[in-house]
Amino acid sequence: MNPGLLYEPPFTDIHDEGLDGVFDDDAADEIVALVKAFNQKADYSLKEIA
Repeated sequence: MNPGLLYEPPFTDIHDEGLDGVFDDDAADEIVALVKAFNQKADYSLKEIA
């Protein structure tokens, strides 16, 4: 998942600023870091299968 999607609908339906409007800066940064880590792990796992 592209972390930028957290700043588009449906997230902006909750708050105009998306993720940053719903969570404080530290929490939003942590969520983005988790998404990025998941993406890297998923990509690595898919490469092992191929």
